[in-house]
Amino acid sequence: MIIYFSCTGNTRWAAETLAKTTNDRLLSLFDAVKDKKPIHLKEGERLGFCLPVHGWNVQPMVSSFIRNMKVTQANNVEMTAKDLKRIYTYFLLTAGDSCGEYALQLESLLESAGLSVDTCCSLLMPESYVALPGFDVDPALREAEKKMKANGTIQKFAEIIEDHRSVRMPIVCGSFPKIYSRVFGRFFYKYLITDKRFKVDCGKCTGCGKCSKVCPVENIAMTDEGQGRHPAWLHNGKCLTCLACYHYCPYHAIDYWAFTKKKGQYFFTHNRQQL
Repeated sequence: MIIYFSCTGNTRWAAETLAKTTNDRLLSLFDAVKDKKPIHLKEGERLGFCLPVHGWNVQPMVSSFIRNMKVTQANNVEMTAKDLKRIYTYFLLTAGDSCGEYALQLESLLESAGLSVDTCCSLLMPESYVALPGFDVDPALREAEKKMKANGTIQKFAEIIEDHRSVRMPIVCGSFPKIYSRVFGRFFYKYLITDKRFKVDCGKCTGCGKCSKVCPVENIAMTDEGQGRHPAWLHNGKCLTCLACYHYCPYHAIDYWAFTKKKGQYFFTHNRQQL
């Protein structure tokens, strides 16, 4: 089973590509959180995680899920510590530039849950974080290069998983992983993970509702208050500031502060104009 979550489609593509090759089942982490049911594994089934790197630190939602995760086996009996250690466990990370200490944090969390990581890897995927000065989406050529290289890496990673090998593929941590995660990342989570900075240009917005549909944490509702039908953020503390609402908007009607003005939009299938 592969547990994944994705916002602009990079990690969903990675999880689906990996699952197609390894024949592992897919489970959305968002669905698992909502269902609040144990993770049920079949006899000998592997357990994988495909996660995007945001702010060089494991997202609170992911941390909470792993800490509270219960794994069951035949007859829905909860696995013992000895059983958990025998599960072939792996993870794959996607990042636009670098992972910082995300992999170390994630492995520590999984170990605290009783799991032992056998293999892992990271993929550099097209950039989607544009909510700070100097950050923008990748040019078309760079986007294509990243996707092509990522596909090759996934195939190699899948071979390792299928053979149940304990071989670690490189994690792109960046030049200064501690600074990324412990300085920039903490600032990111303290000040920039919020839905209070999103603004909608009602002159551009048509009320199509796509932003509400793509929000992975269901944090956007459509309202008729004010200037016609438009999105309203719920301020419920769930926002990941993943910018899916910004990127998927077909009319470029959503901005995050003034930082996203005149910047590009990206989601994995944008060149096919479909979700």
